[in-house]
Amino acid sequence: MKKTRSISELQLKALRLYDEFALFSDQCAFLCDAFAAVPARQEAITPATLGGLDFYSQWLKTRLVEIKIELGQIHEQLREFEGV
Repeated sequence: MKKTRSISELQLKALRLYDEFALFSDQCAFLCDAFAAVPARQEAITPATLGGLDFYSQWLKTRLVEIKIELGQIHEQLREFEGV
């Protein structure tokens, strides 16, 4: 019973992470387009634009680390089931 419950919890965690990753992927595609458009603009890059680029660059790096950690946890839990 405990193994079944743990597998169900792991499945829910994996499904939730997939949904979050799909949204993150869409956000990354939008940001990549926005980052590519900035140098193409004729106007000077404003401090606000630079601040936004810095903010979203940091957000991307942070979110990637969080996703990597969550995937590592799922990986470890799956390996535990493999040994059972």
